[in-house]
Amino acid sequence: MGGLRAARSAKTTHKRGGAEAAPYIIGGIFMDIHVVQPGDTMYRLAQQYGVPMERLLQDNQLENPSQLVVGQAIVVQYPELTHTVRAGDSLYSIAQMHNTTVAQLLRNNPALQGRDLIYPGQVIVVKYASRPRGPLTVNAYAYPYIDRDLLRATLPYLSQITPFTYRFDEGELIPLRDEALVNAALQSRVAPIFHLSNLDEEERFSAQLAHELLEDEEDQRELIGRIVRTVDRRGYQGVDVDFEYIRAEDGENYAQFLARLRRALTSRGLPLIAALAPKTSADQPGRLYEGIDYHLIAQSVDFALLMTYG
Repeated sequence: MGGLRAARSAKTTHKRGGAEAAPYIIGGIFMDIHVVQPGDTMYRLAQQYGVPMERLLQDNQLENPSQLVVGQAIVVQYPELTHTVRAGDSLYSIAQMHNTTVAQLLRNNPALQGRDLIYPGQVIVVKYASRPRGPLTVNAYAYPYIDRDLLRATLPYLSQITPFTYRFDEGELIPLRDEALVNAALQSRVAPIFHLSNLDEEERFSAQLAHELLEDEEDQRELIGRIVRTVDRRGYQGVDVDFEYIRAEDGENYAQFLARLRRALTSRGLPLIAALAPKTSADQPGRLYEGIDYHLIAQSVDFALLMTYG
């Protein structure tokens, strides 16, 4: 079948497209990942896997389905329950009818692009064949000027969204035009997370900017007060601190700053997250690592986010 599959389940097998295959799961949803072979077409793949070609096209959001590339990965999902839209239906009424949520319907139907725009005869996936594998939290960083259509299409898949980024100058918090982004998140029941970084005016992580703050406790108190007031006013549901290129001599002061901020947030029931460079040893050399003390920071925050993308 030319299929590369992920996350093998138990030893059971079943028939798909006339060939025997083991069921596989990604994120709890049974699916096949087909690696395109010479001569493959979307029509042929739809017949092979026994799914409607329209569903195959929607799930893969192909710009030009007539031009498949050898080696390209095609996701094949298997709806367990669908609903054919009738006149007068809305996503809310469909969700009520099938004991699910509008958010889940939007997640199951990416072609809707986060909109409740449906038409009679349209087939809506209510449920995919799946086996839950546990909870998953998904966060996205976004600039406040993110394209609104992209934001709307992405929010159904998120647990959290983090507007990037609040900056500071000594004890002053530099404003961020984040109102629209935070309000859109709250309306979609996505938790907005406040992001604080040591970016300077030229959008570079500044060791000097962090140093000046970390050696002055009064500036820290003023900054923490402004952070808390902004969190309260905007409706943020947590804080993520991302200081990078911290000097080795500032490592202890950084952990103390995080501890002070955490105490201010704990009274509100809000978590503190620290974004950390991924160290492999306590004494790892390099500007990204020398000021990051995992042991001290672990005692000062609720969660750590390891930045492994580099």
